[in-house]
Amino acid sequence: LIKKYQFRDRSQMSCCGISVSQCYLLEALYRQGPLTMNQLAEALHLSISTVTRVVDQLVLKQYVSRTEGADDRRVRLIQLTEAGEQVYQQAWESVFASERTILEQFPEEHREMLIVFLRKLNQAVDHWQACCR
Repeated sequence: LIKKYQFRDRSQMSCCGISVSQCYLLEALYRQGPLTMNQLAEALHLSISTVTRVVDQLVLKQYVSRTEGADDRRVRLIQLTEAGEQVYQQAWESVFASERTILEQFPEEHREMLIVFLRKLNQAVDHWQACCR
């Protein structure tokens, strides 16, 4: 099931011209605002070198920009551009549309139960991640 979702996400996002990693990075910036490379690496559970590679790709596409930190010029803040926000919203709308299509195949009462179970699963994963850091 997880693999099916991963392939679906990859397919949906590649239609927007971005990879799954790029979309997750755009999401972090969309939700949290400008972040340093270290903050992005922590938020995405990736190495600094991987985040640097993804950011470099997104800078070339003009979806993010790098600016110097106000207090420390060695620190680079990564910020979502208007084009980056648009492609992020386009990618996730595509993902959400496919999720709606999938969920519509269930009766309403089953959808409600599924949502409750998925929230509990999400909380359990969050708790597990907090324990294992």
